[in-house]
Amino acid sequence: MSIGLPVYNGERFLARAIDALLAQEFTDFELIVADNASTDSTLEIADRYAALDPRVSVHRSAENRGAAWNFNRTLDLARGRFFKWAAYDDLCAPGFVARCHEVLASGSDSVVLAYPRTLVIDDDDEVVGEWDDGLDLTEPTAHERLAHLLRRPEFHAVFGLIRTDVLRQTGAIGPFVASDVALLAELALVGTFHEVPEPLFLRRFHADTSVNANPDYADRAAWFDPARSGQLTFAMARMTWELLKRVWAADLPAAERLRCTVSVTRHWTIPHGREAGGEVKLALRQVVARARRRVSS
Repeated sequence: MSIGLPVYNGERFLARAIDALLAQEFTDFELIVADNASTDSTLEIADRYAALDPRVSVHRSAENRGAAWNFNRTLDLARGRFFKWAAYDDLCAPGFVARCHEVLASGSDSVVLAYPRTLVIDDDDEVVGEWDDGLDLTEPTAHERLAHLLRRPEFHAVFGLIRTDVLRQTGAIGPFVASDVALLAELALVGTFHEVPEPLFLRRFHADTSVNANPDYADRAAWFDPARSGQLTFAMARMTWELLKRVWAADLPAAERLRCTVSVTRHWTIPHGREAGGEVKLALRQVVARARRRVSS
């Protein structure tokens, strides 16, 4: 089994995250720490753990190539039958991996992802709430699972345990806003999700989380892919296209692909249509403003 931990400037919480992973009841795994050109003490912390525990390997990058690239790099390096992403600022209770591994190892091949329920913690690891993910996608058909997911597109399940061979057949984490939800949608087209009833995932919300540190779609797009910095962002329109692209490429009967297309239209395109229209209007205003600045200069 493989755990991929992508990180950039994570010195504040990284040691706590690694400690929690190394304390898992299920011990037969590799921990792949992928540093994305951190400028703080992240590398020193990671190297210290690698020197102490042979399960830990550290992989460096000479430049920050964005979160999407770094997440996918850990998947490329993985050797395990099952794979899990871990965030540098979250914690996993000791039974997290064991309970999810139990589901995937002993269950039907139709289950492609297992994840536990989520608790919310603060900077000091204190529980401050519970998060209802509601992504126990056990429906028998792809279009039903997709509709379930898109009605409430939570993302915590992406930190669950996933069949590596299935994950490698997807687009993984794409260089666009909400690509984690697009990945979950693609997995839902393949098989079912199983929610472990125990709250074993401790999701930390703090001032420097990716959403808080990148409050608008343009900033988030650049976080996923620095090459997008300064470019126009059509997050909702792009997401619609990405969902449809995955549906049309899925190994499904034509009738089921059509039903999945209807699910995307009904549960994503229509509900987010106004927001997508607002993105277009904003982009047009930005184009006009840039043109005026060029003329005036």
